[in-house]
Amino acid sequence: MEELERVVKESIEELRPRDEERLEAVRIFEDIERLIEDSLRIQYDFTIELHGSVAKGTELRGAMDLDVFLLIRYDEISREWLESSVVRPLFKVLRGLYPGAKLKYATHPYIHVDLGKYEVDIVPAYWARDVSEVRTAVDRTPFHTRYVLSRLVEEARDEVRLLKAFFKSVGVYGAEIKVEGFSGYLTELLVIKYGSFLDALRNIARWRFGEVVNVDESVVRIDRERLRKVFKAPLIVPDPVDPRRNAASAVSAESLARAVLASAIFLQRPSKEMLLSGVESPRFDDVESSCKLVVESEREAVGLLLGLPGEVVPDVLWGKLRSIAKSLVNSLERVGFTVVSYSMWSDELSEAVIMMTVIPKELPRFEVHVGPPLGRVNDIESFASKYYSSSRGLGPYVSLSGRIFTLRERKYTRPHQVVEEYAASLKPGGGISVLRVLRGLGEVCEYVKSRGAAELLATFRRMVKLELF
Repeated sequence: MEELERVVKESIEELRPRDEERLEAVRIFEDIERLIEDSLRIQYDFTIELHGSVAKGTELRGAMDLDVFLLIRYDEISREWLESSVVRPLFKVLRGLYPGAKLKYATHPYIHVDLGKYEVDIVPAYWARDVSEVRTAVDRTPFHTRYVLSRLVEEARDEVRLLKAFFKSVGVYGAEIKVEGFSGYLTELLVIKYGSFLDALRNIARWRFGEVVNVDESVVRIDRERLRKVFKAPLIVPDPVDPRRNAASAVSAESLARAVLASAIFLQRPSKEMLLSGVESPRFDDVESSCKLVVESEREAVGLLLGLPGEVVPDVLWGKLRSIAKSLVNSLERVGFTVVSYSMWSDELSEAVIMMTVIPKELPRFEVHVGPPLGRVNDIESFASKYYSSSRGLGPYVSLSGRIFTLRERKYTRPHQVVEEYAASLKPGGGISVLRVLRGLGEVCEYVKSRGAAELLATFRRMVKLELF
């Protein structure tokens, strides 16, 4: 217990933002607020509010992302109207002052401004006076902020920071399709429910698939079995702001399992590295040690390099990449390989890559293929006709147990052969096209080193070293 408390105490000092960071974040918000008020020309009532972690006091040092919400009271609001009357006019103004401003698209358009240490999202939404008026997910955000501020005591803000940093280190922080993990709001709800970072981990370590967590029993009355049938999700957390919604709907089975396993490990062997690795920059020299580890563990690495048509909607892109990755895993495992780990990366502009480590590096030339059981006359005749005296196999023969088999020659013995055939069959969609197949460990490592992107280095290292943290 003393070791746990020591690690937590030392880590929070490195996670809590400095006063000057918060003051600068507030100044940036006020500047953008004035800019919007001076520039926006619409006839409807609107208000500008700061939301997200900065507004709730749960932000991490060095990750001061500002969510500036432009709430508009217009009953006929639509995506098209927002883009033409709000987002594009504001974008013209903002781009003149902030060269890093970009138009982005999710459920509806918004503006992203990169200010180096600070990143700002300017998000237009419907100004709902009550949660029953909410039309899209972003409209619900102000209600989430008010709920968290009403329930999260001051000392618990550091507990949220610890849990966020932990989820970042485990690679499960973020509700976007790219991650399929724990959102900032869900992280805050878990601390509200369990009271502290360590108590949250103690409970997470006991979670099972289909776990139901009721954050606020004074608001939500739940029937766990009914909720499991309704949501059919790995993790179910009824949103205390809107109980019809699962606040954990983004969490995948993989992310849930990673969180459970990592919680159990941290509670047994706590270290600062487990909490801070997600907020540290990866080292370039990790590539060489990672590649060496693939060889030592007798795995092979392969990859599929994809071209993009230009800046794309992130959720669409990552959804497509995840679908391709799953199909590729199935293709490899169907012929006898085991996919040990995989990762995906993209610059969301020109290219994306899916990488995998596989065992064995090479399959035997022949495989044992089981035939039909006795009594299925037509099947036996067909099996014998196909494989008797075949130039691509041996047999058929009968085993000691009386089953019929043949030894047939494999179509593929190396992982890259499967990837190449899959790539040839992949139909371009949404502008995504195949650039080339990374045929082995050497080509995969060379690609990672040549790109040198921090996120690519980190995801490659996690894939190769099978790291939870």
